[in-house]
Amino acid sequence: MVIRHLVQDHEQHAKAAGRLFYACDRGAITLVLLPVVLAECAFVLESFYERNRPEIAGALISLIDSPGIEIEDREMHADALRRYSRSKLPFVDCMIAANAAASGNSVATFDSGFRNSRTFYRHDRPNRRMRWRA
Repeated sequence: MVIRHLVQDHEQHAKAAGRLFYACDRGAITLVLLPVVLAECAFVLESFYERNRPEIAGALISLIDSPGIEIEDREMHADALRRYSRSKLPFVDCMIAANAAASGNSVATFDSGFRNSRTFYRHDRPNRRMRWRA
């Protein structure tokens, strides 16, 4: 539903999704958006529809900011989308970074893609904290 609503590439599905999200925007219904669905949307919009990250993040932030959308940890997910828009990290890694930042924790990883993140440190360099570029 979310993808069809955003990309409008299937007329019948887009109309049905549009009615659903219109009702949501009016406050007639509340839609529960699971974090895994948000992650899947980011993945599909980038990999299949070849949308750029700032466009994806903007659309998904607008979606989760809608009063009729319920998602756990709304601000953490918005932070993950902002991180995603300005990095090359996969969205799920941005979710991990945003979650760690929100909780004040660090995450240990072997992934060298996190070398610019102050939230992560790599196990192969345990005494060296990496910085995040804001």
